[in-house]
Amino acid sequence: MKEWFKYEFGYVNIDSEYLYLTNTGNWSEISSLNEKAKRIANKNDNKSSRILFFLIVIACFFGFLLYKNILSGKVSLTLIFLTVFGGYKLYEYMKTEIGWKFKIPIKKITEIKTNDRNIELVFLNGENISDFHKLNRIDEKGIDIINKLKNTLHNRVDGSD
Repeated sequence: MKEWFKYEFGYVNIDSEYLYLTNTGNWSEISSLNEKAKRIANKNDNKSSRILFFLIVIACFFGFLLYKNILSGKVSLTLIFLTVFGGYKLYEYMKTEIGWKFKIPIKKITEIKTNDRNIELVFLNGENISDFHKLNRIDEKGIDIINKLKNTLHNRVDGSD
């Protein structure tokens, strides 16, 4: 089994042993991934914070330029539209970089909670401590894959595998 799907901040790749969270969905990216642990969580949080800070600085810069143009009377509807549209497109382009990068052994997943297009994975992390991770805005293909995985886990827990 080799599957993948998209979610809000990146991609999920699944093979017979692991569930991988990646930024690109590229299978060659998975070889460098580690299980989620405190060090991995801190690394991902720091990277996400830096990217969000960068996006905020860019937004403030364009907001300042827009504000100066409004004060000088040189603002146009086109400038406002381009600023808002450009900011949105920049966020859309950069949001996969905010996503986490780690792997979860399938056998360590203890529960999968689904809610519409969102899921919460409950698992034992690399330090064998119960942990969770939420994936939002999963595409339709992903919902089907997760439901299959959920049924497989349910069968494993029931012993009817």
